[in-house]
Amino acid sequence: KAVVSTQSTGGRPSHYKLTTTVMTRMKQRSQDGSQEMNLGGSLMRQKEEDLPSDNGHIINIGQLVESMENNIRQQIEGVYFGKTRDVVNGVRSLTELSQKKSFSRVMNAELTGAISKRKPLE
Repeated sequence: KAVVSTQSTGGRPSHYKLTTTVMTRMKQRSQDGSQEMNLGGSLMRQKEEDLPSDNGHIINIGQLVESMENNIRQQIEGVYFGKTRDVVNGVRSLTELSQKKSFSRVMNAELTGAISKRKPLE
């Protein structure tokens, strides 16, 4: 979700304020159904910038949203999913080691697939 506010004053650069919120939720179940994991969270970022009005508001807003989206995607991928992988890989389980590795591989593949399928905002 992205919200943009703009203030224009004749001839000077326009002031843009962008607030973006991303909510994530993931549910993963082991192949044999004995383990289940639910994760969720949200991330909110704000950015303010003065840009020339020559290009028009739509172009300026589009560039702001695209830049913010790329920044948030990198943060989510590096921090949230990276930390999740670390936690899952470190969880003690009574299941056999091979089942644990299989569950971890499946989850990593799911996370990577979800990130690569994410469409950029237009």
